[in-house]
Amino acid sequence: MFKRSYYYLLVTVTLSSFGDVFGLLAMEWLVYELTASKLAMGAMALCFSISEVCFRLLGSPLSDRLNRGKFMTGLVVVRLTALLIPLTLSMTGSHLHVWHLFAAAALSGACSALFMPTAMAVIPGVVGKQQLTRSFAVIDGCRNAAALIGPALAGALIALAGSLPTLGINAACYILALTALLYMPAIYQKTANKVHFSAKEYIQDIGEAFSFYRRFPAMLTIMAMVAISNMSSIAVWTMMIPFVREVLHKDAATMGTLTSASAFGTLAGLLIISKLGEFKKRRTVMLCSLTVIGLSYVLLGLLPSYPFALLILCFSGAAGPFFGVLSSTLHGTLVPVSLQGRVNSIRFLIGGGLQPIGAFAGAAAAEQYGIPALFITVGLLPIVCSSAASFLPTLKVLDGDLSTLRNNESTI
Repeated sequence: MFKRSYYYLLVTVTLSSFGDVFGLLAMEWLVYELTASKLAMGAMALCFSISEVCFRLLGSPLSDRLNRGKFMTGLVVVRLTALLIPLTLSMTGSHLHVWHLFAAAALSGACSALFMPTAMAVIPGVVGKQQLTRSFAVIDGCRNAAALIGPALAGALIALAGSLPTLGINAACYILALTALLYMPAIYQKTANKVHFSAKEYIQDIGEAFSFYRRFPAMLTIMAMVAISNMSSIAVWTMMIPFVREVLHKDAATMGTLTSASAFGTLAGLLIISKLGEFKKRRTVMLCSLTVIGLSYVLLGLLPSYPFALLILCFSGAAGPFFGVLSSTLHGTLVPVSLQGRVNSIRFLIGGGLQPIGAFAGAAAAEQYGIPALFITVGLLPIVCSSAASFLPTLKVLDGDLSTLRNNESTI
């Protein structure tokens, strides 16, 4: 059983994740209602993403310098305030401008960039070392459920009741998340003794996060592989709608079924991990996970049929969590408590760093050479990377007992 603090954290992360999905989709819809411009909708999503990327790097020291519990509470309050401004203006009949929504999106992106790394930094302090893998699996399962189910629920609610009630659901999620945080006293503790915020020390704090990967080359290799795998995945899923329409010759219902198959596989994989608990052969499991993901994309390109695609995406979804959860467990175990927030921020930054390239280059390649050729090519990338990584002696340190590796780090 987990500690009660963990369950409060789980509720907070889940509600915040659902709130993010509902809020962003509702604000995009409001922008479209105000402007009738698809470009404006895309620009608002870009505003959210740019703010998220910038604050993920520049704001990373805050989660280690400040009390993490209070910092998370403050972030939820800011997100709620940013949401209530356009919601209140709309409900009271005041004139809502597009810039109100852009400002709310920018604030939401900034808070999202800092909230999740801080939440991940809290987990090692509220669960035992033997429960890290299970705890990360459950957290990831709830986050994936929000990402996969949330858009469908939000879209249905917008179609049924409009964008304002959907924003209201977002506000309710944040209020409940804030309540859960206030009832989680175990994380209200000092995480750092630094009180001076000079520019020099702040930059040094950011540099210390990167220094973790210099001390652990194996973890840097892992994050490089995450970046490549995520680049491949975003290239595939960006082209999934054209794949359904032009290759499978199916409709939107098929797209929803394929997404559900991937979601089912992901949740099944997370359930298996939570039941199995700790792994000793982490390197083997993680590399096999990447290989299965890459192989699934190759098979989608070689054998494009609807029943086969359902099966393949389910297996691909099940394989993904084995890499992600073990990566989270390694970071939770090896990263010092005083660096957890910063390193998690840099970790998310590196992991998603190649996704814009994957989306743009994937679309260009699909236009030039066709979608099946794209799937085969991007599928080969994680296969080649995992095969090459299996020969790297530096990754062998990730197997077995990590206490020796952790003790060596503490003496550096």
